[in-house]
Amino acid sequence: MPTTPSTVRKLSRWIRYAAILFVMAVIAIYLATWMLPQLPDGHHAVLMLHLAGLPANALSTMDFGDRALVASVSIPYLATFIWAFHRLTRMLRNFEAGRFFERETVSDLRAFSGLLLVAKFLSLAAMHARVWLLMHLLGPGKKVVAMLNLSSDDLAILLLCALFFAIAGMMEEGRRLAEENREFV
Repeated sequence: MPTTPSTVRKLSRWIRYAAILFVMAVIAIYLATWMLPQLPDGHHAVLMLHLAGLPANALSTMDFGDRALVASVSIPYLATFIWAFHRLTRMLRNFEAGRFFERETVSDLRAFSGLLLVAKFLSLAAMHARVWLLMHLLGPGKKVVAMLNLSSDDLAILLLCALFFAIAGMMEEGRRLAEENREFV
């Protein structure tokens, strides 16, 4: 069944809304994990939320300053992640306007895939840095976390981001060649 431009526009709008909700959820999880105070019994208010690489209750035993230090490791990842989704939102708005192969649209696709690739690398680095920091803050004898944590899902996401980055580069080159051919005619 062929897709019509109006179908693509509607789908783009829904994907944009979903992306915005997704980014808001990621930020909420990080903020809840870092900021929520301890309960009177010493447990963290949100036990089910935790940062990758750390046990669920690891941050609940730390004071606010130490939690903020561990949280600061994730700031470069989160900033890149938000920037990537900003570019995705711009690209989807161009789709909604019917501008599928314009310079800005292709540039946004390339930026989104490249930034998401960088964000994934930063998230993996942040995860391992958080583990190292936690081990350092807990002191000797209390090392309760695994030092290496890498899944096949992480590798698949890295591969997909790199693939989309390459496809966007090819689209950009195709658009450039089409413009060059128009100048000859």
